[in-house]
Amino acid sequence: MKTWMLMLLVVPVLAAAGAAAQTSAQTPAPTTLAGDAAAGKKLFVSLGCWTCHGYEGQGGAAPRIAPRPLARAAFTAYVRRPPQRMPNYPDSVVSDEQLGHIHAYLQSRPMPPPVKSIPLLQP
Repeated sequence: MKTWMLMLLVVPVLAAAGAAAQTSAQTPAPTTLAGDAAAGKKLFVSLGCWTCHGYEGQGGAAPRIAPRPLARAAFTAYVRRPPQRMPNYPDSVVSDEQLGHIHAYLQSRPMPPPVKSIPLLQP
């Protein structure tokens, strides 16, 4: 199985485990400010993220990253030092604040409709 396919399976599990661990402990005050989704969309397009992840972050040549991206800190760490074929984006290319905007954009993407609601996919 291709490594990026494994990431599609592993990343949501790790994110869920992190979320469960965070909710079981006292919830700390947020350490990062929320981003601007409109600014994030512009950055997502101008940096070329869409070429692999699709305009909505739905995936394509690279994994789906929206509408539920990794937690902000994990997202930033992944973009800075990706383990696979994705190029790294150091702070000199995209700042942490800009990554926050991109993260907000990815979070703002709507969930896809349930399969049962799509007539063409019904038997």
